[in-house]
Amino acid sequence: MISSNIRSFALLLLVAVGSTVYPDRSFAADVKPFRITMVVFRGCEEACMGFKSYFSERKIPVEIEVLDAKTNSQVLPQFVKQVKANKPDLLVTWGTTVSLAMLGTVENVDPAKHVTDIPALFMIASTPVGSGLVKSLNAPGRNVTGTLYVLPVDTQLQVARLYLPFKRIGYVFNTTENNSKVVKNELEIAQSKFDFQLVSVNVPLNPEGKPDASSLPQLVDELAKKKVDLIYFAPDTFLLLNRNVITKEAVKQNLPVLAVSEPVVLESDALFGVVNRYTTVGQLTASKAEMILVKKIQPQNIPVVAPPGFSLIVNMRVAKELKLYPPIRVVKIAETVN
Repeated sequence: MISSNIRSFALLLLVAVGSTVYPDRSFAADVKPFRITMVVFRGCEEACMGFKSYFSERKIPVEIEVLDAKTNSQVLPQFVKQVKANKPDLLVTWGTTVSLAMLGTVENVDPAKHVTDIPALFMIASTPVGSGLVKSLNAPGRNVTGTLYVLPVDTQLQVARLYLPFKRIGYVFNTTENNSKVVKNELEIAQSKFDFQLVSVNVPLNPEGKPDASSLPQLVDELAKKKVDLIYFAPDTFLLLNRNVITKEAVKQNLPVLAVSEPVVLESDALFGVVNRYTTVGQLTASKAEMILVKKIQPQNIPVVAPPGFSLIVNMRVAKELKLYPPIRVVKIAETVN
């Protein structure tokens, strides 16, 4: 959402609309709680906490089990077995990596390897259609639905232009990550519309076939030598885990970073982000869970949607280091941190 006040209003509106269509219910003290299993990748962060807070605020009785992969995707097959054995009322997955491992894709799902017979919700999945989690946003096509958190590339670039001009955008491309491929394609399509050139550098792979984190400072240096005006930070798990390395090197090279997820601005050194707040996404996802658990609506009948509006966040400490202070038109609509 464009400002804190607008964001708060939009969230209140979301809750108000939800309350009108799905009014608060009184649950008996001895009612059996709904059982929810959440599978997360890097702990119970803001989206997870926002999800939990929704139920406590609305006094909906739930028991939420959180399974944390701790950034190790190798444990996810075991989590599939655990969920199948426990049979919760709802499965919630965080991120594309977790969601694909737990749920498979529309075209490639195996009941022996994926959870298929339990209603499922995903959140913080960057490109759910592109990655195959759902057939379409309006019609998921299976026992799965979810929420969006990454804004369209066009929206991000329009807002970025309010802050600073750009003719060359740098992109650190992780060839092993589907999200990174989908976003790169979207940026390539946007080049003619926004009159810029996309300059991409590939992350090399180590002997195990995984992206090599040690190469990241050199890649940022390469983008600086190619005279990009800013670096677009993709919604990619590997990059997110290495956000401090990338953004600190970018500041060292006097390069602003545009982020599409809030941790890269709030916790690292991106100059600004055009984002949906994780807490809001978590609460929106919980409202979908309420539809499934309380109203008994099938996931395949619930469209995949994003929160209304967006947030423009500016990291003022980085703005000072780069001497790129936001213009008045940005100050009027932005949230500033640090």
